[in-house]
Amino acid sequence: LQMGEDISSSSPSSLWSLRSIRLRIAVILALALTIEGLMRSNLNMAYVCMVEEIDSIRPVTPLPSQSEDCPLLTFASNSTDKRVHYRDPLKWRSRDRAYLFPMFYMGGLAVTFVSEYLDRKLGASRTVLYGAILNVVGTTSSPSIASNLGPIPLTIVRFIMGAGQGVLWPGMSVLIARWFPVVEKSTALAIATTGNQLSVIFAMTATAELCQIESLGGWPATFYIYGVLGVFLCLIWWAFVVDSPEECHSLSTEERNLLVRPGIRRPNGKKTSPRWSVIICSSVVWSISLSAFCHNFVVVAFSSYLPFYYKTVHNMSLTSNGLLSTLPFVVQFLSKVVFAGFADKAKQNKWMTVTTITKICNSSASLGIAVSLVVMSFCDCSYRWTAVVAASTAMAFISGYVPGYNTSVVCVAPSQTAAISSFSRFWAQIGMSLSPMLIGIVVTTGRVEEWRWIFFGMAALCIVTGVFFQICGSASIQPWNEANPAGTKEKLLVDSPMSIEKKEEMNRIETA
Repeated sequence: LQMGEDISSSSPSSLWSLRSIRLRIAVILALALTIEGLMRSNLNMAYVCMVEEIDSIRPVTPLPSQSEDCPLLTFASNSTDKRVHYRDPLKWRSRDRAYLFPMFYMGGLAVTFVSEYLDRKLGASRTVLYGAILNVVGTTSSPSIASNLGPIPLTIVRFIMGAGQGVLWPGMSVLIARWFPVVEKSTALAIATTGNQLSVIFAMTATAELCQIESLGGWPATFYIYGVLGVFLCLIWWAFVVDSPEECHSLSTEERNLLVRPGIRRPNGKKTSPRWSVIICSSVVWSISLSAFCHNFVVVAFSSYLPFYYKTVHNMSLTSNGLLSTLPFVVQFLSKVVFAGFADKAKQNKWMTVTTITKICNSSASLGIAVSLVVMSFCDCSYRWTAVVAASTAMAFISGYVPGYNTSVVCVAPSQTAAISSFSRFWAQIGMSLSPMLIGIVVTTGRVEEWRWIFFGMAALCIVTGVFFQICGSASIQPWNEANPAGTKEKLLVDSPMSIEKKEEMNRIETA
């Protein structure tokens, strides 16, 4: 109680004050990533409940579960798994799954550059709201479409849902760029992106159980429940999220003075045209984009295939597999607080430049993931617990990307944040689309030798992109940033009185 009183009585200009509008924005962003993540990943687990593949061809080579050298790992007293009968499974072919799963990411890829245009014309908050509405409609209509129309119409729905969710990340980057000083950006990103881990954790542990509750209607209930959560998100977003501090009427005087210099108007970000020729030629932007590609390639690989890896290589039962597959994302959730806290503390105390802090965090992520993946590549069933620790360590280090390249996105060119975020998100979507496809091609029987090639490849990708960011990356405002094409000396949020790069940026504006 005393802690709550201390927080609530702190200055409204403090991020952690209960009266802080910035904290509200960050929490709602986390809620958006959580609920939209549930609507995205729901199908991955629900597919097991809702579909019976009538032509699935399984490998005839023996798996570890058939070997006495690799006993079944189970947390239950009885190692015999109970056979679950799901209600009214759909009779589809295995090839339907091949294009159903990637289509969501293809929709996000298609809308990437359009999202920048929408952010300028409609505003980031309205663009994200409309995308969330698309996801709610798609999620709640999926059971009837799948049951009555089949896999192809459902694939089209998933593509539209992917497009609706593809605007979320660029919109989030724009909002963070406008609402948070540079010393708070890493913390804001850490708070917001916890939604990614929460959605995976909840989806892995809850969806399978919901499928088995016949009183709720079986597998369709998972879509309806997550759809209702989506409606709740839309109402919260509509009521509380606005594009910039200038548009927030409930902003306190203290917080307004922090975010907007008195007497100087910030550009609202809607009328600044993207400078694509400069952005595409920038080595800084490319270092961000390649790190985004690597980051999302690894995350999707873990979230999509870690249960299959545990099953085929380490012979885990359904219960133990689900719990241990969730563990890395719990660790990532906690490690994100450590990385972001270190980054913002170092900025506030001026231990080193913002760019140096960003490079340290990004390099820690790429090197730590690479080492963990190499360790996993040599773990057969006799080293299953080493593999579990290595997988959790990899996801712990992946949090370094938040104060790493993710922070660069919202720092290097505030007037071009939407365009830079869209460009980097384009490469992130490519990584998300290629990851399950390439793993599916290489891993056919699930043997450790096949996984070794995957882990070596991902480790090499982490090292190459990490070195490139170390050489070309930055978190400083670039000379080609256009705060105001007309030449007016308008103040940007990144130049708040708290910014440790205030003098540098003022010199840039004076010489512009």
